[in-house]
Amino acid sequence: MADKNEPTPKAATENADDESMPTISVDWSLDSTTHSFSSMKAPIWNLFLISHAKQPITIYNEYMNPSRVLAEGKLSIFDHTANVEVDQLKTRFCDIPPPSKVHVPLRENMFHTLYPETPYYFTATFGSGRMPSRPKLPDGVPDQRNRKKARGVDGLEVGHQYSLRPGKGWGYIRWWEYGEKDEVMNPPGGRLDGREVAYKHKKTPHPGIRVKVEELPEIEFQCVE
Repeated sequence: MADKNEPTPKAATENADDESMPTISVDWSLDSTTHSFSSMKAPIWNLFLISHAKQPITIYNEYMNPSRVLAEGKLSIFDHTANVEVDQLKTRFCDIPPPSKVHVPLRENMFHTLYPETPYYFTATFGSGRMPSRPKLPDGVPDQRNRKKARGVDGLEVGHQYSLRPGKGWGYIRWWEYGEKDEVMNPPGGRLDGREVAYKHKKTPHPGIRVKVEELPEIEFQCVE
């Protein structure tokens, strides 16, 4: 999933002075920066991570997952035309473990191996992407719909100019280990336990890595009919 032609990450972790702790840089982009509400295709939000460790590391990417960050409303969208911050729809994820009798499978799709100095990217649809997010009304019919909240481009206004900003409350890699995905998930002592990885934060192999997403540059975009 790496692409050497992607932009060079601009924001780094806070752990640069700790030789035992890998540093991870981050960058992002929006494809495209002009969204048409008559289109069936919403923009794609790309998040790039690059590890500066000397060997591969595998992360369990729950909190840096673009789909979750977007769903939780942790990004900031500023409307330059109206000079206001756009309210974000927010979904709360439950991190409370199920009863002990309930089996918690190991979520293999959450594990990703970052190779030294090689960008790895994650993507999410920046809006619904399943239907035009602002269907056109017949000529002469006023648009009475409430568009005060947004999730990505959903809820924004035609003809307005916006800035995408990193917001707050994300940028943390809680679980990681040295090595590639298959060997990390299947250590000598036996396969990782899904419940421990997902919920028992005190049993993480290493301290978490805080990524400085607040240093990400703003992305300018606009919405058209």
